[in-house]
Amino acid sequence: MPGKGVIRFNMFTGIVETTSRVMRTLNSSGLKAITIELPKSFNDLKKGSSIACDGICLTVTQLNTDSFNVEIMQETVQKTTAGNWNKGTILNLERALKLEDHLDGHLVLGHIDRTTTLLEKKTVSATTYLRFSLDSRDRELVVKQGSVALNGVSLTVAELNSSSFTVALISYTLDTTNLRYLSPGANVNLEYDIIGKYIQNLYHSSGFKNKL
Repeated sequence: MPGKGVIRFNMFTGIVETTSRVMRTLNSSGLKAITIELPKSFNDLKKGSSIACDGICLTVTQLNTDSFNVEIMQETVQKTTAGNWNKGTILNLERALKLEDHLDGHLVLGHIDRTTTLLEKKTVSATTYLRFSLDSRDRELVVKQGSVALNGVSLTVAELNSSSFTVALISYTLDTTNLRYLSPGANVNLEYDIIGKYIQNLYHSSGFKNKL
């Protein structure tokens, strides 16, 4: 039986496994139910499995031979791009970490901090650069050469200023994720590095800031 004995955690790496399309959406009783085409390689999914859809950690509520369902609560709909998902929307998918998996990206929880807007897209040689808006409240959470997750994709900050940050994408990332479809003005889900968030919390709550 596929997946028998596999232990998975509610955590991800930001290394997108594949993309898949939304087949149906239904809004009911404050929830948004999404039916997503089931990738053939996801043969260990079961009801209750955690899966990152465009970076949002969601739970499989129903599983069929060719699709799976997830439910999104209203707070998540309002806070993320999920409110704009419709039939045909292409989503980045990543299953939760297995015990023996390599951590090729960075620790991603699937808890979206906010959405951000693509300001500029340019290609230099074989590298595509995407520049996104940066909320002033989050400036402490971003460092150059640090990690962010955009639509669930683990990326490195290549450039940083007070109001925006830039990531660089190699052709493999463009070919295997939905970031290739982005154009200026598009919104994406953003999750900051959890280690940075813990450090920021410690810095402010312990009074370190006032001692400097």
